[in-house]
Amino acid sequence: MANEYCMFKGTLGLGVPFFRQYHGSPHYVIVLENSPGENFMLVVNAASDTRTQQNDNRVLSLVSTIFEHPMLPVLQQLPAGLHTAGFPRLDYWQDKKLVDVTRMRPIPYDSTNGDQNDINDLIDDALTIDRTQPSQDFPYKPSDSDVETRQAWKPASGDEITVYGFGFLFEPEKDGMHELHMNQGNPPTHDRNDHSKENGTFHDGAVIVQSGTQFSAIFTAFQTQLLPTGTDGYPEKNAKPILSLTTHS
Repeated sequence: MANEYCMFKGTLGLGVPFFRQYHGSPHYVIVLENSPGENFMLVVNAASDTRTQQNDNRVLSLVSTIFEHPMLPVLQQLPAGLHTAGFPRLDYWQDKKLVDVTRMRPIPYDSTNGDQNDINDLIDDALTIDRTQPSQDFPYKPSDSDVETRQAWKPASGDEITVYGFGFLFEPEKDGMHELHMNQGNPPTHDRNDHSKENGTFHDGAVIVQSGTQFSAIFTAFQTQLLPTGTDGYPEKNAKPILSLTTHS
């Protein structure tokens, strides 16, 4: 990892789904309120930059609509803003109370049949984003293209929604966070898509959403990642793709 694992706590401002006409790699952008007049962005992978042998780049995802965990009271006590220490650290494999990886399944980022079962839909639901309501323009700069105008929506509930993002800061701007996915189990590939340098323990990414006293959580991993992992976060000799461990095909 290039920088320090961290957590950002903020009030939800906008949800910005990724549509097929947009540039850059697919990410759903969650816009949080930082200081007055400033935004902080969480970018959640909606597809992978590495394909399986079957040419599949869908991410593995699980949205827990009723999320419970002993860390939640700790998160509620933390002040809003960026935290680089003193916050709960996440590990998909070692913390069995966090997420059941056997329930993760590959999901497309933008289906066209309206079945409410793509990444955009699942994150919309967790954030209470209602795309039947009017949208607003949001300027966003993908890392590999110029600024483009994307459609964004406010949460529909009218209640204040607190979002906790776990991952790594954008560099050099530090105005957002990426790597909000499992950051272990990457096999060395020795090419430009080698993510094994990201391996480690207790620095996995995720998004936790609080509305009143209710919590939900968004967990993401890649089909190319392997489990179990060792104390260094690298796949063990008997490691298998996550999907082979799942209860869904």
